[in-house]
Amino acid sequence: MSLRNAYSNYSLTRRATLATVATLFVMLVFAGISLALLFLKGQVDQSRVSALTQANVASSTITAAVRFGGYDVIADSLRVFDSGPGHDSAAVYSRTGQLVAELVAPGELRFPAAISGLNGWNEGPLDAHLVQHALRDDIADAAAPPVATLVVNPNQKTLRSALWRALAVLAVVLSFTVLAGIVVAQKLSRALLRPVADLNAWVEEVSASHNLAAPAPRGGGLEVNQLTTSFESLIAQVAEQNRELKRKQYELKVSNAHLESMAFSDALTGLPNRPMFETTLTAAIEKANAVGRPLAVLFVDLDDLKQINDQHGHAKGDAALKATAARIRRALRPGDFLARLAGDEFVVLSTDVSTPEEAMKVGERLTVGLGIALPEDEWRDAIQASIGVAVFPDHGEDVRALVHAADMAMYRAKAFPNDGAIRVVCATSLPRAGSARRPSSTNVISLPTAGRKSQVGKALS
Repeated sequence: MSLRNAYSNYSLTRRATLATVATLFVMLVFAGISLALLFLKGQVDQSRVSALTQANVASSTITAAVRFGGYDVIADSLRVFDSGPGHDSAAVYSRTGQLVAELVAPGELRFPAAISGLNGWNEGPLDAHLVQHALRDDIADAAAPPVATLVVNPNQKTLRSALWRALAVLAVVLSFTVLAGIVVAQKLSRALLRPVADLNAWVEEVSASHNLAAPAPRGGGLEVNQLTTSFESLIAQVAEQNRELKRKQYELKVSNAHLESMAFSDALTGLPNRPMFETTLTAAIEKANAVGRPLAVLFVDLDDLKQINDQHGHAKGDAALKATAARIRRALRPGDFLARLAGDEFVVLSTDVSTPEEAMKVGERLTVGLGIALPEDEWRDAIQASIGVAVFPDHGEDVRALVHAADMAMYRAKAFPNDGAIRVVCATSLPRAGSARRPSSTNVISLPTAGRKSQVGKALS
């Protein structure tokens, strides 16, 4: 994992702390190096000044020793530089450039034998440069030839020791400063980023509770307040979009319900249509097969709808159809299903039957109901109809066969003389070609329905 990726996984508080401490450390290191260089320069300059001062002080004595004394006298004269531990080293070179005498401090390098060897000698990047002082009989006469050369080498060991002590103190100060900076940076970062944490907590609360109206935290500074305002604006837009989406969903639900109603219901009577009836009958047959219980289909066909349309107009014909639907619905039992197939054809599905005789009794109820006008009917006259009854599984084992059997039974009912009665005929076998002939025998009973005769018959195969 790269350093950038690792850094991106840190929290803002840790990032701010690291950035602050790193910046502080770099600044302190830069300041420390600068101070160390300045200190080194000051020490070097001080060493050169001290060496030059000692050379000036000792020049008269050493000049006299060179002029009138021997090696021992010259060596003794150099003792002036032995001022204690860490003193400077000194050497005297003759007029010809040869080493005459030297005083070397402990741990320091000895001087070269010839003055020409001093070039580049003992001059590292942290070393103080040598001080060369020409010794003349007349100090005031700068043009007089020198009798010897005094070379002073500042004590490099003392200079380095002072530098390392300064660097150690600087390192200790830097360490304590960095530690203090870490503590201060953590507290400062947490204080500065607390508004961001509060804003994050608010966003998580809104996300968990779905309460888009929860008040947002304030008082986190200009930038955080601007971010909070942007979040509030975004959440307000989301809330508005949610409301619009719910409204669209409701409209779509209503539209789907309307389309479904149009697809599976009859617009005139409000009854289920043929597709809905076939779906319901299919499910009922599957259930009847599973439990082993019969069901009945009653096919109802109006006898005089065309005559009503021709004599009274289609508006009255529509009123007669709506009255028929209302009267049949009123005559049915709980659990019976009524649908309009097309035109003047209605169909009833009754699952609460055990025998064809019980199915015929349902047909009898319909004959009574069709003869009774309701207060809300626009068509208040009697309704004549033919009813065919088919029972599952006696007269058909699927939707098509069962409906066809009921349809054929209805046509057989129409074969009865049209004497103002409602005819009900039950199929006795699967219909065959030519089965729409007049039944060979019938059972006729009278029902007390407003003076109307009701014929209930049985078509024989």
